[in-house]
This record gives sequence, structure tokens and C-alpha cells, in this order.
Amino acid sequence: MRSLLLAASVLLTAVSLSAQPPLAANGTPAAQAPAVALPPGAPSVELTDNFFKRILGYDPNIQVHIISITASRSPELFDVFTAIVTPEGQQLVHWYVTHDLKFVVAGELRVFGTDPYRQERELLAKKSFGPTRGPASAKVTVVEFADLECPACRDAQPVMDRLYADFPNVRFIFQSYPLAQMHPWAFRAASYLDCIARGSNDQAFNFIGSIYSHQREIESIIRRTGDDGKPYIDDNEVAGRLRHYTDNAGADMTRTTACAAGTDTEVRVQRSIGLAQELNITSTPTLYVNGRSVGNPSSLPYETLKAIISFEVDQAGAEK
Repeated sequence: MRSLLLAASVLLTAVSLSAQPPLAANGTPAAQAPAVALPPGAPSVELTDNFFKRILGYDPNIQVHIISITASRSPELFDVFTAIVTPEGQQLVHWYVTHDLKFVVAGELRVFGTDPYRQERELLAKKSFGPTRGPASAKVTVVEFADLECPACRDAQPVMDRLYADFPNVRFIFQSYPLAQMHPWAFRAASYLDCIARGSNDQAFNFIGSIYSHQREIESIIRRTGDDGKPYIDDNEVAGRLRHYTDNAGADMTRTTACAAGTDTEVRVQRSIGLAQELNITSTPTLYVNGRSVGNPSSLPYETLKAIISFEVDQAGAEK
């Protein structure tokens, strides 16, 4: 997957979007139109879909799903947010299209200057609302965007636990980013977590730990095969597991279950997803240290991760 996207990124820095002719269907599922209206002058869903078919249609195993087409942080670019699916898995990718619809590049936009993390830091300070650990008055905040059904998030949890212990004066926030396209029970788990966290941060982190500790067990229980041989998710088992770990966390099971099914909770989880998308997060877990994105905490040597947090603590003039 990495080599595919790298090659595509290099290729796309000099390719014309508007010059690509439409192709006949090649077996790739049609792109789904974004739910919101496109910005004026933005590439159409049809044009964008034809573009991806033209550059990636040689391999029927590659599917590109268009999630959204929006304005980007730069006034000269549109942001085409996609999910690229291959037999290896799924990856979320941003493609930036120039306003004249002539050029596109895949990757990440970064702010240039002496404080390149200021915008993200201010955005996170304003909009993060997940369960927290550490003092509310801390000068450094670490925000983890994670999905309770995500195996990589589960594997990163021991790293996060070490960070909690090593930086008691840093504030940590767990911000839900359930990737429902890949993980069918992640949104519901995020809803339970949101309801628990509104009552107790400690119970919320107990719930997070329980879900990650039993994630494989949950998967084995809730995934079934029907009489027709097709796999499906047993919704009753999902609900039962979430209620069980709610109770284990010390939260009120009845009240949490009712809360998780409420419209206001759905809005809150969608707001959390919107924050992740506003930050152009393309995978979970993704860690932000005072606005600095460091990606998956498990992808770095632990001493490097500690050095980054210590550096940001020093930059903020805070106590470790």
C-alpha cells in the first residue's frame, strides 16, 4: 500500500485532471457522491471518479471511494478525501486539486513558519472534548484520535499508558474517530464511551482498557456466518459486549445504554469525526502533541516519542 501511494503521489504531481477522458466501467465500484454540496468550481464526482479509474484502473483489486470534495486549508486547492481499498487493507488519503483543475498531488499540507503547529493546537484546544487524564491547566496537551475497533489502536494502548505515567503534568485526551467503513461496531462503541466519559473520566479510561483488552474476543463473538454462507455482524452480541464492559468500568449500564442510543450522542460522535476530518487525519491512531502530529505512537521508538513530548514541554515552558 505504501509503495502504491508513493508511486501515485510522484506521478500525480505532473498529471492533468481536466484532460483525462472518461473510461467505461472496469469492475471498480462507483464512487459515492459526497453528502454535502460541492464548493463552487470543485471537480465533480464523475470527473474525479474517472480520474482514479484512469490512473489505477489497471488493477481491479484497487478500489477508490470518494468520501468528500471540499475546500482545503489553501485557497488555491480543493481537497478530495478518499478511501483506497486493496487486498492489503484500507487507507484514507487526501488529494489536493488546483482550482484550474489541471494538477493534483496526494499527501499532507503543512503550515510553514516559526510555529507550524499553532493552527492545529488552537483547533484542538477549542474542539477536543473526549475523556481526559492529567491536569486541566497543563500547558501541553496530547490528543489521541483512536477507534475502539482498530487493532493498531489496541496495540498502541500500552505505549499510551507509559506516557501517562512518564508525563503526569501533561493533559491527555482520547478523541474518538470511529472508521465505520472498516469497523462496523466502532461508532456504537464510541457512543458508549462518550456517555461514560460525561459521567467519569476514570470510568471512561477503564472502558477503553477493557475494550482493547478484549477486542479480539469481541470480534470472534460478534462476527457470524448466515445460512446462506455470507458473513454478518450480530448486533445483539455487539450490544451485549458493550453493556458488559460498561458495567465492568463501573458505569451505570442502563443509563449508558439509553444515552448511547440518543440523537445527541450521535451528534457528538459525528462532531468528533468532523474534527478528525478537519485535521485531515487519515489513519488511527494519530497522536497530536500540542498541535504537532506524530502519527501512530507505536510507529516511533519510545525514547523518540518521549523526546518529542519533552521538547514540546520545553517549548511551552511547562513542568514535565
